[in-house]
Amino acid sequence: MQQIVQRRRRAGLVARSAEREALRANFDIPPGDAGHRFLFHVHGNAGVGKTRLLREFEHIARDRDALTSYVDESAGGIPEAMETMCRRFAAQGHRFKDLERL
Repeated sequence: MQQIVQRRRRAGLVARSAEREALRANFDIPPGDAGHRFLFHVHGNAGVGKTRLLREFEHIARDRDALTSYVDESAGGIPEAMETMCRRFAAQGHRFKDLERL
């Protein structure tokens, strides 16, 4: 039942098909190609669905076996953001021990 609800929730993301397709297509472009993007900038007014879109990006990336991490404005600075990223990577089975020590 949870999987059905999750699929319907993801399918209900309206008016963001171009953004989702751009991310999906990017996975088919080799990293060495000049057309490959390493950064997707999401911005907009409050309440327009930025967080929802980012969560969808995370699902798309994980479906393609990409390592993902989400850090929001609650991180007090770069060290806290990196700590959050390390925890999220570790939860996906990837540890960066040298970075964790720093």
